[in-house]
Amino acid sequence: MNNSNDPLYGIKLEQILTELEKKVGWEQMGELLNIRCFMNKPRLKSSLKFLRTTPWARSRVEILYLKTFCSKHKETGKIIRAILAQDNKVAQTTSKKPDTSKNAPFVWPTPKKK
Repeated sequence: MNNSNDPLYGIKLEQILTELEKKVGWEQMGELLNIRCFMNKPRLKSSLKFLRTTPWARSRVEILYLKTFCSKHKETGKIIRAILAQDNKVAQTTSKKPDTSKNAPFVWPTPKKK
């Protein structure tokens, strides 16, 4: 994929979090993404540290960013599908035994507009 077509190209994780926090807020990000670092005393520094070491959480944040700010970009759908496919591939290779609670597909809620 050409980087000029990637809406995330050149955008740092810190910028993604900052813009999402301004638009959506920590509390709603925690509810939408089901990530505790946004619900329990959220701070930018601790959230960045967690997201940099936790690929599944980072991909959820990136998808929320794409849906919130880049929904009109023509490549957004392809990128979201690629991120989800990569997550599914990693999950299948790292899981040793099936767990029904984790195998349920994650359903993305739609952000509420203020």
